[in-house]
Amino acid sequence: MDSGREDTQRDTMKKVIEELKRLGCYYLQNFPMDRYTSLRVGGVADLIVYPRNHLQFVQVLNLLSSVAVPWMVLGGGSNTLVHDEGIQGVVVSTKMMRGIEVLDDGVVVAEAGAVLGSILNMSIRAGLSGFEFAAGIPGTVGGGVFMNAGANGGEIKDVVERVWVWLEGREVVLSRDEIKFEYRKSHLPEGGIVTKATFVLKPGDREEIKRRVKDYLERRSKTQPITMSNCGSVFKNPPEIPAGKLLDELGFKGFRIGGAKFSEIHANFIVNLANARASDVLALIDIAREEALKRRGIELEPEIKIVGKVKD
Repeated sequence: MDSGREDTQRDTMKKVIEELKRLGCYYLQNFPMDRYTSLRVGGVADLIVYPRNHLQFVQVLNLLSSVAVPWMVLGGGSNTLVHDEGIQGVVVSTKMMRGIEVLDDGVVVAEAGAVLGSILNMSIRAGLSGFEFAAGIPGTVGGGVFMNAGANGGEIKDVVERVWVWLEGREVVLSRDEIKFEYRKSHLPEGGIVTKATFVLKPGDREEIKRRVKDYLERRSKTQPITMSNCGSVFKNPPEIPAGKLLDELGFKGFRIGGAKFSEIHANFIVNLANARASDVLALIDIAREEALKRRGIELEPEIKIVGKVKD
């Protein structure tokens, strides 16, 4: 990059920081992303900002869309891999946006950063059923809606009613039918960012709900490496066979590169043994995809979100 362009970007970032101060936003410069993601790998982000609520989130998005600075939105970081070279520009984190409100008739309103597990806990206290499938899912509302997160026989699409989406400086409200959910996928407008959502749950027996959740969590603890740093399911399940079963049959359980390896508990999870680098994880992903295609004719599609600068 030439010096003139670097000077322009520095000046623009200074203006962004001044505006973030005016808005009252909490932000950090040169933030190591291995402290952010659940996999505990990744380089440094130039700037990370934490909007405190829905209104401030929209204000930040409007600001960043009006300046020539690269930016992206991240939720809890549970299904995200950041390149070793870090992230250029601004990361907007929804981690402080955790507002949840239970209304009448089983309607739950939640901000984009609300943790799915927190919604589940509130629904249990309110005696509402339908969100049990989210037991053990570490994601947030924004990411959960975006990828139609699911487990235990349920998905976000089963309970979501409406979604507020920021799009090119304005918010639109979309119904579940308008989003057209698929397996681990939504059809949000291109460039659209989830800011909040409503879910509709049904009255249920509190003790029965607790029992189901307990069963789901116990099963998860036995079948997934929950005590080790990981990024959740690495690949989406192809139509032919569950990704974990395929990787197991191909001999990837325990296969290691550097500080990262495919878990012996569940082959569709990559764990950070100690001081793993993103390059280790990417190498595991690449070789698994190559072997699945070569030996079984199956194309594995990553479920994790890979972000950041790529080495030249």
